[in-house]
Amino acid sequence: MRCLNLAATLLLLLVFSGSGSLAGERIALVIGNSDYAYTSKLANPSNDAVTMSDTLRNAGFSVTRLLDADQATMKRALLGFGRDLRGGDVDAGLFFYAGHGVQVNGENYLVPVNARILDEDEIDLEAVNVNDFLRVMNSSNADINIVILDACRNNPFVGSSRSAARGLAPVDAPKGTLIAYATAPGDVALDGRGQNSPYTKALTRAIASGRGQPIETVFKAARREVLATTGDKQTPWETSSITGDFYFHEDSDGSNQATLVPETDRADDEIAESFSLVKSINNQAAWIAFLDKYSDRPENFYVAMARSALAELDDQRTESVRHLPLPATSVKDCYNKFFGAIPSKLCASSVLGGQSGNSYRGDNLADSNMNTAWVEGVSGDGIGEVLRFSFDQPILINQIVIANGYNKSPSVYSKNNRVKSFDVRTSTGFTKRVQVVDRGGYQVLDLPSLGEVLWVSLTLTSVHRGTKYRDTAISELQLK
Repeated sequence: MRCLNLAATLLLLLVFSGSGSLAGERIALVIGNSDYAYTSKLANPSNDAVTMSDTLRNAGFSVTRLLDADQATMKRALLGFGRDLRGGDVDAGLFFYAGHGVQVNGENYLVPVNARILDEDEIDLEAVNVNDFLRVMNSSNADINIVILDACRNNPFVGSSRSAARGLAPVDAPKGTLIAYATAPGDVALDGRGQNSPYTKALTRAIASGRGQPIETVFKAARREVLATTGDKQTPWETSSITGDFYFHEDSDGSNQATLVPETDRADDEIAESFSLVKSINNQAAWIAFLDKYSDRPENFYVAMARSALAELDDQRTESVRHLPLPATSVKDCYNKFFGAIPSKLCASSVLGGQSGNSYRGDNLADSNMNTAWVEGVSGDGIGEVLRFSFDQPILINQIVIANGYNKSPSVYSKNNRVKSFDVRTSTGFTKRVQVVDRGGYQVLDLPSLGEVLWVSLTLTSVHRGTKYRDTAISELQLK
């Protein structure tokens, strides 16, 4: 899988500002990043870039192609691309990217091969914000602008990020815009076992064979092929507000039309088609994305049906889960706090008593302060001690993030025990032993989404021994 991996994401931006046939220049910038220095290497992005470049040249584009580009090279190419697009006779501009991509705090980033991201605060400095490309293309003189991102939808730097979310953030489609993703919101896309990702392979085949076909038809053909080749595991997704037709290849009569049609003539067909696609996916993220797109049409029949479908899906999820009773853990102290963004009651089975004015209470896990920590208070490494989180109602938990050990300083960190493994249990009956990396800073526990749960317990099963103290510590714990 591409990234952890997200996932290939496809995003197209099309702006139609005129009518008649296209006679001007078509310009493309294509980047494929595979050979990453500080995160997982990817098999296919370089191949995808080569395949897409050849396909676009055959469709009349002048292509600049970069393979395994660092940040400086990507930004210089963006600068040159933007200047080319501001030329006087440009009808279409296209940017294609394949490689790692991440979302942090609602912003999407493309990851150069030399990016070394140790903390989420560094992502804006080490990676390239997708909005930079969109701003360049929005300021162009081209009638049509296209951006294609065949990128990871999960964060390859999971151990360094507290605010990363699954997939790339939704991008609004302003008037005259088509946005298409390689897979549905909330899902991941496959990197593929062949020379190309399933989506790039399908899309380039659809472009090459779609002579005389409008762009919407090209994407439908790509979607059908991806569904077939992935066994319905990956569903490409589009959202559109375009008002004209765009053809990658000429019609049989030699024309290459971009004729405008009234937007109102297509609005109902477009929303009906989107509804049909979302209904086939039928997951929470897809329905929410649909409702967000059409939030300005609350009285529309399909929007009302989507709200009903989302509510029904939520009811089914709640009714289908039978929760186990809260485990009868012998607890020392309990605290009601926000752990990350989720309010919870934490009960700790043991707490080290205060020393020299320092407190080692369980609520230190929720104070966003690495100079404080929860420290268990029993002899013998604390094996078997428990942190139990409980909620007033079922709540969706996608990730558990911890800062292992006592992060007050490297010396303090090494002197105290750190967690080596936990047994994780939830109210739905899920159980898994997870290994914890012996390093400071935030890390995401190797768990799937826990779903909607009433409680989560973490039982200490092994430790990394400290050089001086046998008390086991954790500085922070966040539920996401």
